[in-house]
Amino acid sequence: MFTKVSRFRRLLGSGAVPRLLLLSTLTSLALIAVYTIAYAQMQAVPSWVGHLLFGDSTITADPTLTASEAQGLGQKFELLFSMVNAQDPQNVDNDVIALNTGAFPSNVIGVAVRNMLPKAKIETLTNQISLKYYFVSTRTCFGGSPRIQLYIDPGDGTPPHNAFGYVGVLPGGGGGCASDIWQFQDMANLSDPVPQWDLTKFGGPYANTWAQVVTFFDVRFPNHVVLSGGVFDDSCSFQPPACGLAYYDLLTVENRTLENRQDAVQGPTH
Repeated sequence: MFTKVSRFRRLLGSGAVPRLLLLSTLTSLALIAVYTIAYAQMQAVPSWVGHLLFGDSTITADPTLTASEAQGLGQKFELLFSMVNAQDPQNVDNDVIALNTGAFPSNVIGVAVRNMLPKAKIETLTNQISLKYYFVSTRTCFGGSPRIQLYIDPGDGTPPHNAFGYVGVLPGGGGGCASDIWQFQDMANLSDPVPQWDLTKFGGPYANTWAQVVTFFDVRFPNHVVLSGGVFDDSCSFQPPACGLAYYDLLTVENRTLENRQDAVQGPTH
């Protein structure tokens, strides 16, 4: 017994403790990832899924208004409805876009959308969909807004539909967004275990990781084409947490990022 204890002590002293801690950490991270995915699969689908105001929209940007300044820059974003150019609330030298819905219930909505390159596929958007957001006071991200919305032609003869990428740290548009601080979210990361993408308009699951989104379209709709994409904010009419003032910056959709006023044009406000 004494010999075994002595050997164990020598083992701990030889660097096993860091290895044991590393193993424990990796095990914990794996359990968190499994729990996150399981949570999304077990949770009830929110009532607003399938009833988003722009859930069935066919919005694309005006190709004349949003034409790029030079070859290779990509089409500009078009700001629609009440989405407007603005300044960063913490740095007036930083151009951003903003939406102020007013108090609940409000029909004030906002969109920033751009058209894709011809024959764009879902997999070509990997690491090219992201967003910074800043919610003022009680404004948050529950109720399906804001979200990244991709307008996709499935390529099987049926009409185009929308795939929804819900902003937030909880699965499936569950919210969890902080207020009064800038947050950045990568929406097309193959390693992200949080299932934030809703494919129900294509007959797919409600909560999917980006890796699952890529697999879904490549297998189910191999001839699909992504037509347009952008940030949509339209839930204040039925979700009080989705009401208020929100700023957006560094919106990346495919090959262009909205960094300053040269990256967007103001479209129709109604």
